[in-house]
Amino acid sequence: MSAPFQDDPVYLTELPDDLRARRAAAARRRRWRRRLVALAVLGVLGGAAAVAVVSLAGGGGGRTKAADTQAGRAGAGSGRGATTASYPADWKPYAGPVPIIQYHAIQPPVAGTDFPELFVPQADFVEQMKWLDEHGYEAVTLDQVEDAWYERGELPPRPVVLTFDDGYLSQYVAAFPTLQHFHWPGVLNLVAAGADLPDADVRTMLDADPGWELASHTINHADLTTVDSSELRHEVAGSRRILEDRFGVPVNNFCYPLGHYDDTVIRAVSDAGYRGATSEVPGLATSEHPYVLNRIEVHLDDGLDGFVSKLKAAEAGTPETPVSPGG
Repeated sequence: MSAPFQDDPVYLTELPDDLRARRAAAARRRRWRRRLVALAVLGVLGGAAAVAVVSLAGGGGGRTKAADTQAGRAGAGSGRGATTASYPADWKPYAGPVPIIQYHAIQPPVAGTDFPELFVPQADFVEQMKWLDEHGYEAVTLDQVEDAWYERGELPPRPVVLTFDDGYLSQYVAAFPTLQHFHWPGVLNLVAAGADLPDADVRTMLDADPGWELASHTINHADLTTVDSSELRHEVAGSRRILEDRFGVPVNNFCYPLGHYDDTVIRAVSDAGYRGATSEVPGLATSEHPYVLNRIEVHLDDGLDGFVSKLKAAEAGTPETPVSPGG
C-alpha cells in the first residue's frame, strides 16, 4: 500500500511489509502496556495500603490529595459516568448535535459486487479526512459523545464520529492508518460472525492510541424487523456478549443492519443495555434520540465535493435523501 498521504494511494488485499512491521510493533507495545498495567496495579495497591496507614494514624481525618487524585482517575475512560476524566484544554462541555459519518469498504468496488456504491476509494477517503482536519473537525468515539451528552463529559469544538460498518479488511488496511495519521479514533460496527476483518486486526485497532470503539452490528447482519422475538434477542443481546467476550472491551452502542428498525427492535436494543444505536436516517445525531442516531452515509460517487455537500446539508438541517442499499 502506498503511503496514505502520497498521490494516488491504492488498496491492496494483502498486507504490505510496512503494515506488517507496524502490526508487529503494535503487538510489542501491547505487551509493554500489559506489563506497565501490572506494575501500576501493584503500585496502586501499595499506595492504597500507605494511605490506609496514614489515615489510621491520623484518626481517620480528611482525604489526602493523593487519594483524591486516585479517585478522580477511577472513572476515566469507563464509557459511563466518566465525569472525572481528564480532557484536552480546548475540550468543553457539549450537548449539541454531532455529525456521525457512515462508511463501509475503503477501496475501489470489487468486480461483481451487488452494491458498488458502498465502496469509497482510499484516495477519496484521505481527501475527506484532510478536509475535516483543515476545517477544524476532530474525530471522537460515540462513547465520548454520549459521555458529553449524558455524563457531563467534554468534546472538542467541532466533534465528528467516523463509523465503519460490517468489518471489511480495507477498514484496517486503508482507514486505520489514515486515522492514525490524524491521531483520530473510529467506531467499528462489527458483525459477530462472518466479518472479513480478522480478529487480530480488530484488536490492533482497539489497542491503538487513540483506540477505536467497538459497537455491535448483530451476529449475522439480519434484518431485525423480520425476525421473531427469540432471534431478535439473540442478534441484539447475544452479539454484545459475543463481542465483549471475544475482545475484552465494553460494547455500548448498536448499529441497525440495513438501517431497518421499528419500536420492537428499539425496545430490544434498550433492554440489552446499549447506550445508543445508529441508523441510516440522514442528518446530525442528537441526544434526544439515542436509539435513532442519524448518520451521513458516504458513497462511491461522492468524492470530496459530495462529502462536503452532505455534511453541510446535515448541519444546515436539510440533509439529502439517502440511498441505502446495504448497511
